Amino acid sequence: MRRTVLVLTMLLVLAFGGPHTAGANPDAFAALVAAAKAEGSVVVNGPPLDTVRIALTQDFERAYGIPVSYISASAAAMGARIRVERAAGKYLLDAFVSGADVPLLTFLPSGWLDRIEPALIEPDVVDTRKWLDGHLWYADPQHTILRVARFTSPELAINTSLVKPAEVTTWKSLLDPKWQGKIIAKDPTVDGAGAVLISYFYINYGADFVHKLYIDQKPMISRDPRQSVQWLAQGNDAILVGPDYVTLTKFQKLGYPIAAIFPQGPQLVSGGYGLIGLMNRAPHSNAAKLFLNWLASKQGQDSFSNSTIEPSLRTDVTYKDVPSFMFPQKNRPYMDIYDYKFVTVQRDESLKSARELLDK
Repeated sequence: MRRTVLVLTMLLVLAFGGPHTAGANPDAFAALVAAAKAEGSVVVNGPPLDTVRIALTQDFERAYGIPVSYISASAAAMGARIRVERAAGKYLLDAFVSGADVPLLTFLPSGWLDRIEPALIEPDVVDTRKWLDGHLWYADPQHTILRVARFTSPELAINTSLVKPAEVTTWKSLLDPKWQGKIIAKDPTVDGAGAVLISYFYINYGADFVHKLYIDQKPMISRDPRQSVQWLAQGNDAILVGPDYVTLTKFQKLGYPIAAIFPQGPQLVSGGYGLIGLMNRAPHSNAAKLFLNWLASKQGQDSFSNSTIEPSLRTDVTYKDVPSFMFPQKNRPYMDIYDYKFVTVQRDESLKSARELLDK
């Protein structure tokens, strides 16, 4: 009797997959590939980065022979375009690869998306052993949008000719009177990285910290990431709050005395361009599902993560030039700015309060 039960259990595992491969169905995936090839193409809105466009279009077509019509629009432009198209009864986009705001704050509440979870059937994708913490990561409670990236990046940089790293070991170190008028900060009054940072400060360090940093310390406010790093590199200012890491690296390679600093306390974790999803009423729905299964696979994440320089939530990705500091460590606290509650509730609440302080 026990042997019979064991045999039946083994047969069920072979037929439907074990606990690590729930949803895997090789026959269903083969049928999806055939249906996608019959549709002949897929339309994807992705990051406005040539490295990503080249990687995703060439590598997907190489894998399945299906050309990708790649739209390199920003997330904001994508949202505005889709709203106009749908108002006119046009459904042109199949899938998207994006940051958090537009998918979570526009697409999802507008009802423009199909749930991605049922569409993920590629055995390599649904094998949870290959994902961080043993599960696929979704950006919303309904599992409509898949998240494939999670990483840290420096939010503070210094000119090492003017500042010693030991002088700025915490964020509160920036409140020292000696740094007054010597700090550059991303503009917190416009949406984007500057707004996220001031929300982070308000939540973790309170209203008094925000007032002292952005008012009492008299920082130079900038909306130009390259100009900010250039000012720091040339010694016009000593400290930069919210540096653009790519630009910072370029100036470092030119020999300027600048360095990234990671202050003590919760460090920000982002998802970058790592949210992917399916538009409903898509003209190439099967090709869209195949594209997103490929993008979530090891092959797709090898291509995507190295083109964005953003670590993947898959644990088996092969990296080339992704810096080690971008991988979150288990022994320090983090604040995830792609957390659903933070994006949809906490960020705007704290941002409103922080901006009211600046208006006084």
